[in-house]
Amino acid sequence: MPARRRLAALAMAAPLFFSCSKAAGPLPQAAPAGAIVARVGDVPITDDQVAAQLAREPGLGVRQALAQRITFEMLAQAAAEQQSAPTAEDVDERKKVEVERLVQREIEPQLRPESIPDADVRALYERGKRRFVHGRLVQTTVLCLFTGARMSAERRARVEENAKLLAAHLDSHPARTTAEVEALAKQPQWADRQVSVTTVWQDEQEGQPFPPVVSHALAVLRKPGDRTPLVGDETGYYIAFYVAEEAPLAQTFEQVASTLRAEMYEPWRRQRFLRLTMDLAAGHDIEVFPENLKLSER
Repeated sequence: MPARRRLAALAMAAPLFFSCSKAAGPLPQAAPAGAIVARVGDVPITDDQVAAQLAREPGLGVRQALAQRITFEMLAQAAAEQQSAPTAEDVDERKKVEVERLVQREIEPQLRPESIPDADVRALYERGKRRFVHGRLVQTTVLCLFTGARMSAERRARVEENAKLLAAHLDSHPARTTAEVEALAKQPQWADRQVSVTTVWQDEQEGQPFPPVVSHALAVLRKPGDRTPLVGDETGYYIAFYVAEEAPLAQTFEQVASTLRAEMYEPWRRQRFLRLTMDLAAGHDIEVFPENLKLSER
């Protein structure tokens, strides 16, 4: 029983917005030799055609090559239905010409950067707002002994004692670079006490990713090698080292909209092309016969 799917193969053709002159040559009207592996309406697609597609584009997998043939035939049929007639010199490549014209006329005008809705760009701005609006950012390497609000008083007392021992050790054996701090945390006496180390960017005005007690302590650090005293709250105990910093930033949506639009354009373009081609292909019946596909997967 053939597997019948309406444009199911279309999702495999990524990226789908291919150059028609490169992605597929002219397809003959008569069914070519070879096992039929798919059907778009009344037009069969054979394993020989898929093999030819692979020969043209060796980087494709078998299913991608099949999906490109299906997409090409589907667009060609949509173009033919709109009576986009080729010129005399295009007769031998009628389908290729029709697809190119269809893409240029119906799809490309809707795939320009300015076609991205402002609401989508603004949503990206809001999701990544910390990139554009933040206080003083301090890159810091932090030694941590985590506790948590539910830790018993007895266990918390042991962690606090270990934290004080760590602070005293740093007073007598200062560490100034990230490499030195990381090496310290790996020493057995501190690894056994579950001292961890990580380097992050911390907003001086926010409690992320470390809690506010760390942010407040960082406010006085100004140069590499500076470190905070031992600080703690219900989440644990921390000693933070200054690595670098970035100045506060306050960029409005209007100031960064063009940059965001450029960043999101390519993935948006691929998704939009897929949606438009599926809309054009509505009503086309596609059958796929994977059992007839004799080519090996790549």
